[in-house]
Amino acid sequence: MTGILGANGFGGDTPIRVLHVDDDPARVRLSESLLTKHLTDAVVHTETDPTAALASLDDDLSVDCIVSDFDMGAMNGLEFLEVVRDRFPRLPFILFTGKGSEEIASEAISAGVTDYLQKGGGADQYTVLANRIENVVGRYRAERAATEYQERMRNVYERVTDAFFALDEEWRFTYLNERGERLLSRTEEELLGKVVWDEFTDALNSQFEDEYREAMETQEPTMFEAHYPPLDMLFKVHAYPSEEGLSVYFRDVTETNEMRKEHHREKELLERVFETSPVGILVINSEGEITRANERVVELLEVTEEEITNRTYDSSQWTTTDEEGNPFSAGENPLLEVFEDGATIRGMPMGYESPSDEWRLLSISAAPIQSADGDIERVIATVDDMTERRNRQQELKQQNKRL
Repeated sequence: MTGILGANGFGGDTPIRVLHVDDDPARVRLSESLLTKHLTDAVVHTETDPTAALASLDDDLSVDCIVSDFDMGAMNGLEFLEVVRDRFPRLPFILFTGKGSEEIASEAISAGVTDYLQKGGGADQYTVLANRIENVVGRYRAERAATEYQERMRNVYERVTDAFFALDEEWRFTYLNERGERLLSRTEEELLGKVVWDEFTDALNSQFEDEYREAMETQEPTMFEAHYPPLDMLFKVHAYPSEEGLSVYFRDVTETNEMRKEHHREKELLERVFETSPVGILVINSEGEITRANERVVELLEVTEEEITNRTYDSSQWTTTDEEGNPFSAGENPLLEVFEDGATIRGMPMGYESPSDEWRLLSISAAPIQSADGDIERVIATVDDMTERRNRQQELKQQNKRL
């Protein structure tokens, strides 16, 4: 048995640690000699007084099994067992005694003894005892390893930000974390061992059942979003199958979905505003490249949207002037101030000569959109045609001059 127990304390090369309690000094010396002979690398501690044995356990003596006589004066083996069970409920305890009555055996079993063995049979009985020790310690270590593994996994699952439950191959709940309890409005205690389709009948013939069953059949993980009417929630689910069952991570994305819908509606609204605005709108990236232009800009500039978005705002392909029709010199473009200083400009005049040789006076407004670090990510510019207004003003000025 010691050959298959791991070196982490649950087997492998870890020696079996035995505490043998017997008020006969010769018996415990014999026990130590014979047990170490039959148990490879065993460590045997002996005590002739049960009270001293309890004290040594309280002083952090670590053992895998207790072997105890029955008749030990002030405290018999069953009384000793009762105290041990109060302090160490799962520690293997073998009653190894010369008292062989059925009454003692019955009381020992009722008190929770792990095994019962009579001393008769000479030295050969220690071979039997060694074998019993190997068996009970093997089970004890395996159970302890499983318990600690389950606790570690429970701690992992409880730290998971998503809700989580696990199902076995028969669709029975084997685990539900605290977040899962809150979302499902059910406790782990209520669901453990229950079949998911019996407890959540509305999941039958739904996307939940289809996805889970396909995952188990194909042994391929799945991810989906589905609405569960009884809880009025939209769940985002990741399910991972194995031969032992299904691990399901899920979260309530109802609010997130509503936000997505609202964002989509806002995006559609802004898109309509962009395309139907009576004012021309340009979106320019941080490199000065025009990335978007609405229909009004296309009308004003008399070039296609594709041509516009293949140019920069200061491209030499544009024929621009000041409001008097004089060509701009280097550094006079109104948008330059926005890109260099991050300034916002409003109603800056700029002349523009279209491909049809029509000169227009445009009004340019622009503002930068900056990142959290203060870097310019984009510039939004509006373009309005001021030509007719300028012509009316000039006509009015001429009329006033004639008057």
